[in-house]
Amino acid sequence: MAINIKKIGTFGISFSKGLDQTWFNLWRKEDGYSMDLYQSVDDEANEDDELISTIKKISLDLGESILTQVFENGHLEQWKTRYTESDEGPTSSLNWTIDVDDLANADLLLLSGNWKFPPNGWMAEVIRAIRMGEPDFGKCFQDLL
Repeated sequence: MAINIKKIGTFGISFSKGLDQTWFNLWRKEDGYSMDLYQSVDDEANEDDELISTIKKISLDLGESILTQVFENGHLEQWKTRYTESDEGPTSSLNWTIDVDDLANADLLLLSGNWKFPPNGWMAEVIRAIRMGEPDFGKCFQDLL
């Protein structure tokens, strides 16, 4: 793996469909990680919009374990920079972005997609890794169940 997990300062992933959105960030701190989740989804079956905004502190070990799984099982460094409808991979109704920065906030990796996920089940592996720390992440979208 070319990217050293211990040198990642921020890992962020977001999904959107129209005005509905969810995002997850891991921010490396001296004594652990800040794990942030935001979700705003208009549920037509319910009068109230579902809004979730949480910030949790997790250990360095758990944060590094999540990132290791993201990169190894999700093969993140093998992804194309951008996926569109004409690319190989599962079709999705979502737009998404993955942004990885180093400890000084310089870009390490920026990936995105419009209505297409990378092939080989790689996105599912990334979601599975994130759910080690945030079990309900992305469950607001059918494409991520």
